[in-house]
Amino acid sequence: MSKQLAWKLALICAIIAAICGSIPFAIADDKKEIPDHTNFTACETCHANKQKMWEASGHSKAINPVLKNEKAPADCYGCHSSEGFAAKRQGNKVDISRKNTFHTVSCLTCHDPRNSKLPHKLVADAGELCDSCHPQREVLKGQGARGIDDVRNVHSAVACASCHMTEGNHLMKVLRPDDPNLSEKRIDTCTACHKDNNGKARAKQLQDWQSEFKEKMDGLQTDVNAMDAMLRGKPEVLNADLKKKFDDLKFNLSNLVREGSHGAHNFDYAMEIMDAASKDLREIKAAAK
Repeated sequence: MSKQLAWKLALICAIIAAICGSIPFAIADDKKEIPDHTNFTACETCHANKQKMWEASGHSKAINPVLKNEKAPADCYGCHSSEGFAAKRQGNKVDISRKNTFHTVSCLTCHDPRNSKLPHKLVADAGELCDSCHPQREVLKGQGARGIDDVRNVHSAVACASCHMTEGNHLMKVLRPDDPNLSEKRIDTCTACHKDNNGKARAKQLQDWQSEFKEKMDGLQTDVNAMDAMLRGKPEVLNADLKKKFDDLKFNLSNLVREGSHGAHNFDYAMEIMDAASKDLREIKAAAK
């Protein structure tokens, strides 16, 4: 090797070392804390679009509600902070005495750029990551309701990322076919899989599902609230069996409300639960007269 070539190689190595030394890789030194994502530029350098999506997502703001709540237990930080999530994955509880140094759910919560051998450098299987904090899987699979047989549908086996990360979307939001702000160049989430139909038809189907869900749920919630009010004054009007039916239907309905998809995850299952609740409420109201 000539002296000139050796000198050039040495110069290139020195430049690379200087550049890498200036990038604050959070996991280069185990003794260093993971930096706050707002100041962590290593990911943004190559993934600017994903960074912008992340900044607009719920993940970027996940820590705010628990930090503002002085009574929030350590378990809350298991889903609302990077440190808490890492501790939970190791079977530990995070030390909330240090909560003011915690960071929100950032890139490094789900990705390990140096040690992971999984696709996309994830710290765990994608489904496992979502399920760790988001309880919607049971409704998607059509299971878990009291007194209701499991009801699977076409979406029951679909991975979360298939719908919530269309085209690598780190907003984690479904790209609805009826979204007026959706660029014509982007394929909405529904049409990305259902290529046998167009966005307009899928939009109508989604709107019909959620409209029917809302109409039924609003009526059921009104009846449930009225029955709750009656039972506070006259708890004796229902026998033990009917009280259990009432508790079970309230549990099932509350799971649907908390799940938040308004029927989109598993419309058949949602209808099964609400139809059963309507039937039981008729029996309960008749007995309470």
